[in-house]
Amino acid sequence: MSSVYEQTVTLKSGEEVNIYIKKPNNAILNKAERHKAKAWNDAFKDGVLTKKEVHQMMVDRGIWDDTKADKERKLTAKILDLEKQLYRGDGKNKPKLSDGRKLAVEMRDTRIQLRDLIAERIGMDENTVEALSDNAKFDYLVACCTFYKETDKPVFESYAEYSKKSADEISVAAAQLLAKMIYQLDQNFEDNLPENVFLKRFNLIDEEGNLVDPNNEDSFVDAHGRKINELGHYLDEEGNRVDIVGDPLDSEGFYDLVDYEDDLTEEPEKKPARKKTVRRKRQTKPKETSPAE
Repeated sequence: MSSVYEQTVTLKSGEEVNIYIKKPNNAILNKAERHKAKAWNDAFKDGVLTKKEVHQMMVDRGIWDDTKADKERKLTAKILDLEKQLYRGDGKNKPKLSDGRKLAVEMRDTRIQLRDLIAERIGMDENTVEALSDNAKFDYLVACCTFYKETDKPVFESYAEYSKKSADEISVAAAQLLAKMIYQLDQNFEDNLPENVFLKRFNLIDEEGNLVDPNNEDSFVDAHGRKINELGHYLDEEGNRVDIVGDPLDSEGFYDLVDYEDDLTEEPEKKPARKKTVRRKRQTKPKETSPAE
């Protein structure tokens, strides 16, 4: 483990500040442990539950039970088994790359299932006495181990000052550096998962992790190599939208409607045309006059 981690932090003003995290010595670690113990006692006195109590509460409320715990174990075991198949094959025949792609995608899907399963449990653990006291210890170490690169002076005068500024750019960067130092966090965690390492090695994914055609990195595909667009819609060779078996669809995803012969609607009976009656203008005879007139 490296004893120093450095970073250049850009502030909102545009100013750049160079900081580094120095590995804590034994004296600082002992003080951090005492700070953690105090935080544990304070949280416990305030009624915060322990991990054991939270777990029991989750069982009592049906949030977590033996069935879910067993499923977590099985999913974890499945991921390890798929990884072995992906990298070692069956030991008999040379594996096909297309089969390897399917295994890698299955690993991805299984890992997502595992994360979704334990997400709620992990969320509950974050509010326990143990988690809060661990956070307090971590924050204490950040406050004590962060320095300006140019002057080697501490960035924070005390734990209290760090607590007040924990949301600013320098504090966030310092916390990330310490986490990287202590927990060896990998910034490229997803890229370095076994399934993604395999897919990248054979040019089966792009920089964003999307499955692509190894012969055309601009063409997205599914786990079986079928051409799709960025939304996951299937396409034919010309880029037109189709269904999973290749039948054409319109841009909205509907099939084109064929021309139907209407054999259900009865045509209305034609009524005989009415004869038009023509009104003739009444002619008036001229008035007859007598010879005397």
